Amino acid sequence: MKYQQRLQVAVRERLRKLMTAPYSSAGHEVHLAVTWINRQPALTGLLEEAARAEPDLDPERFRAGLTNGQLSWPSRTEEGQASLIWKLMQEIAKDEVDNPDIGWQTASGYSMHRNVQDNWREFAEDILQPLFDFLSERVGAESSILHTLERYRTRIEWFDREELYARFEADRANGEEVYNLDLQRFLFLEGDHVTHAKPRSASGEADLVGELDGRDPLVCDGKIFDGKGRGKSYLIKGVHQVIKYAQDYGQHTAYLVIYNITDKLLELPTDGTPGAWPPYTEISDVRVYFIHVRVLPPTTTASKVGKATRVTLTKENLTNPDAA
Repeated sequence: MKYQQRLQVAVRERLRKLMTAPYSSAGHEVHLAVTWINRQPALTGLLEEAARAEPDLDPERFRAGLTNGQLSWPSRTEEGQASLIWKLMQEIAKDEVDNPDIGWQTASGYSMHRNVQDNWREFAEDILQPLFDFLSERVGAESSILHTLERYRTRIEWFDREELYARFEADRANGEEVYNLDLQRFLFLEGDHVTHAKPRSASGEADLVGELDGRDPLVCDGKIFDGKGRGKSYLIKGVHQVIKYAQDYGQHTAYLVIYNITDKLLELPTDGTPGAWPPYTEISDVRVYFIHVRVLPPTTTASKVGKATRVTLTKENLTNPDAA
């Protein structure tokens, strides 16, 4: 809870800085805000999910409305509105590199005040603030699956690696189930995501498919990566399994949690921004998010660990499994 509260405070502080920024540095402040948000996995997770709510929005129509005095939100959900604002902020941040005045220029096209500073304040309040309200509310409600999964990854890597690995070692044949049951419990207790273990579908049995009685089932599967029998080919199989599960339940989003029980560095492909968390791939109209969790307990200090071996999973591996 403290983590959430700190993040909410930080979100509000970013909004305060935007609203009180001098008009001459408005574009720069937007650039700083975009950079900061991109460094917060919980927030980028929320925004990734929001973008899926209304995928056919027209950001150009939205931006045109800011300059012709006829603003009309083309979105019909809070998620869609947040996505439009986020895209606008990203565009301002990108343009600010070559045009430091892009911030107040954009605001001047929207507001009719004679005072440029008032233009910027009104723009920040009317156009930018709904995004920060959305982020603050969603962080507080723990409504983001990606947010919950990011916290799950952190919990294991920081606190529970040894305990879970000991249970895995005690029964390696069914060791994957140790981690999947732990994940199912965490999703329910910490994220309020109701899940059911191994429900039947046309393609088999997903390890975790949540809220099957609701309108938006959670499709989430966990796979062990041991670099041997359960190596790249096993992960590729897991990706295609969750895609089939998602299609069976009419979903366009799925989550593959990868339990890395090796000391190897696992590099995963992404169709999103390089370096942003979490990586994801889109195949057959389903977006699969990769949640990579290092579950092997450390055997020595970081300073004594040698150069790690890298194992790279590529988009080509996923679309052409036989080549992998």
